[in-house]
Amino acid sequence: MIGRAFTYTQAKLEAGRCLMCADAPCSCNCPAGINARSFIRKIRFENFEGAIRNLKQSNVLAASCSYICPTGTSCARECSAKELSNPIDISGLQRFVMDYERHTGMLEPAFYPVNGKKVAVVGAGPAGLGCATELRLRGHEVTVFEASNVIGGMLRHCIPSFRLPVDVIDFEAEFIKKLGVKFSLGKKITDPKSLLSQGFEAVFIGAGLPRSKSADFTNSEISGVYQATEFLKDVKHGTMPDLGKRVLVIGGGDTAIDAARTARLAGAESFIVYRRTQKEMPAYQNEIEAAWHEGVEFYFRVLPRSVVGDKSVKGLKCVRVKWHDKISGMPQGYDVEGTEFTIACDTIITAIGQSPESTFGLRTSPSGLIGVEKNTFKTSIEGIFAAGDIVDGGGTAAKAVGMGKLAAMQMDVYLLTR
Repeated sequence: MIGRAFTYTQAKLEAGRCLMCADAPCSCNCPAGINARSFIRKIRFENFEGAIRNLKQSNVLAASCSYICPTGTSCARECSAKELSNPIDISGLQRFVMDYERHTGMLEPAFYPVNGKKVAVVGAGPAGLGCATELRLRGHEVTVFEASNVIGGMLRHCIPSFRLPVDVIDFEAEFIKKLGVKFSLGKKITDPKSLLSQGFEAVFIGAGLPRSKSADFTNSEISGVYQATEFLKDVKHGTMPDLGKRVLVIGGGDTAIDAARTARLAGAESFIVYRRTQKEMPAYQNEIEAAWHEGVEFYFRVLPRSVVGDKSVKGLKCVRVKWHDKISGMPQGYDVEGTEFTIACDTIITAIGQSPESTFGLRTSPSGLIGVEKNTFKTSIEGIFAAGDIVDGGGTAAKAVGMGKLAAMQMDVYLLTR
């Protein structure tokens, strides 16, 4: 189990299991740059303030990430302690120390004077917050423009509260404000070039992928068919639609798992329909296991064909498929096994990928996302940089924070050499 809510004694015992490897393999896999060995050592010797500062210096969203990061597939997977018993629960220890700060009082950040350089950040999600924080620590005056009225991006709007409590995000947002980052909420930016003409010397875009991709099966527009991100946003903001008794969620990623678990916890029978096998699901294993334990059921190697129903959903017509080996230079294909069959349901939720709301008139990559120069994060317009999901198509919050930090370092070089 990863990400446990440790008591003081449990955290001390878990930190005491750490082998304190000289060349700690666990510290090489965090995309946000957290040194697990260092903060765990501080927990062992009860230097909780030092552990908190250590974590925040690497990842300003360390608390949020401690709840949702799949450390079992990254840092903990490399843990040397697994050769003796089990890997150290790195996310559990990170969660313990960050919750400790939240319950005992926020550590005051150091004061960082401004150097006169003004930077705009578009999007208050993980990439934007990671970039804004790093720029502020380097002395730049930073304003974050966010279309919604709250800070946190998809962490705030889509990740269910049973996975990430809202007060964790609120606490981290307040810390970022204390660093001196300014926020302009409810301000939608459609043309980042306009910010350059308003006195900002550089602009960062971390707008993420807020839209669900449309379903490609027939009759998907009738009542009772929802897109996963919109469904999760509505639920997060207090509006639960009438799901009926049976809900089918189409997709195999973390968003699909979140939607299925949300429906199950709301009292509906919840099923995931995925075109490949469980082993091939892009969702993280611990989230899949949580869904299993909560009663979510799975249909594997099933493709949806059409929604059954006239004015409302009655079922989903599907076929079973068998995927064959990919031939070099050819897209992978499948063979249909048997005839079409119908799965009865009252609601269908599609979670088949996400897309940006806008690419802001910038050059795009073949995948339709914002294209940037490798390693510099520069876009096709001078002074505008981009990183995070809107560039790489999506990943963990820690990865987005890490990309935002790397972009900030390149922006710092750009600003200081102008």
